[in-house]
Amino acid sequence: MDEKLALIALQRLNGLGRATKKQLVEEFDTLGPLFAGKARALFGKDITGKLRAFNGWEDIDRDLMRLERMGVHVLTIKDEDYPLQLRTIPDAPVVLYKKGMLRCGPDTIAVVGSRRASFESRNIAEKIAQTLSSLGITVISGLARGIDTAAHKGALKEKGKSVGVLGCGIDITYPAENRWLFDKMAEEGTILTEYSPGERPLRHHFPERNRIIAGLSRGVLVVEASQRSGSLITARLALEYGREVMAIPGSIFDKGYKGANSLIKQGARLIDGIEDIIAACFPKIEIKRNKQVDLNDDESYIYSIIGFEKVHVDEVIDKSRMDTRRVMAILTSLEIKEAIRAIPGGFFLRK
Repeated sequence: MDEKLALIALQRLNGLGRATKKQLVEEFDTLGPLFAGKARALFGKDITGKLRAFNGWEDIDRDLMRLERMGVHVLTIKDEDYPLQLRTIPDAPVVLYKKGMLRCGPDTIAVVGSRRASFESRNIAEKIAQTLSSLGITVISGLARGIDTAAHKGALKEKGKSVGVLGCGIDITYPAENRWLFDKMAEEGTILTEYSPGERPLRHHFPERNRIIAGLSRGVLVVEASQRSGSLITARLALEYGREVMAIPGSIFDKGYKGANSLIKQGARLIDGIEDIIAACFPKIEIKRNKQVDLNDDESYIYSIIGFEKVHVDEVIDKSRMDTRRVMAILTSLEIKEAIRAIPGGFFLRK
């Protein structure tokens, strides 16, 4: 029996845990004989019976033909280019379906957070991901709304690129509005999933998917998360796998940040700059500063008032104690120099 077919069959086998499946792979050089009843000596009659009863071979053949037409590569845990860091976790998937040419190397970080994140948090996630990617670091996330989308979007702008991990089959775009991102990821990054073609994005798939995100990464950064966020599952798994867990603090009055703030209280590394992430996960990487935007004294002063969280123009004028027309002219100049970004409603924040 072809080893790839046997591994796919093992992945699809019901009634066996992921850790047991990985153990079978590690114990046996070839898996074909297991489906003929050769596993009894080490794993008992129950497991042997499940293996012999598998009858999904035609489904596998059909799916492989479809995946080939889609340009999807089947990556098994025995393949040389299977991600090394993921291979080390106890419940690593024995098969991954991969679309995209980007290889997942050792310099990786997960950026995760709320699907309903604030504009400020999405902006922070995008900026952090872009900066990390510019240093050659690959950003991992889950292709969901909110923080995930922002992280992928930022990372794809630079050389480190991004890997997205699905909680459904690779032939399903979820959420549907992210079709543009799926296409861009498949072209410039990589999409991974352990789920067979056609498997829907069921609720229990996402906690399962999160172990892959944590397993692929050196560390997990939580940007914004409530106390019931799935991002906290990713952080817990990262801790179990010996990864670094980091979080960006938020307002104590906003329920959307309670999960991230709680992680910090429990010992997660507080992050208030790129340097903290590099020191924790990539100490050998040197941060090379980009050339600073040339600002005059007035521009520097107004720029100092504007942070990475949006601030209203009235607050800028009030804090600056400068003439309104002068402040508006300086804000326009800062926009032209691409130092700040205007947001509908009269708000501004740093780029």
